[in-house]
Amino acid sequence: MEETKARVLTVLDAIPKGVLYSTNDWQRILGGDKRGIRQSLDELEAEGRIEIQKSGRPDKPLYRLKES
Repeated sequence: MEETKARVLTVLDAIPKGVLYSTNDWQRILGGDKRGIRQSLDELEAEGRIEIQKSGRPDKPLYRLKES
């Protein structure tokens, strides 16, 4: 779990701040289980490190690095 969270933060640090990724995008980038990736994203959001932006579909939220 910690490795997935670190990889998510590494990717988000390397891209422009306005870019948003969905859970499916993260699965393509990181590989692995979508549920584990979603859990890591939820934990990062709870820690205040990333933010979730709602998309047109409630089952497909978008994630980005939280503005400082």
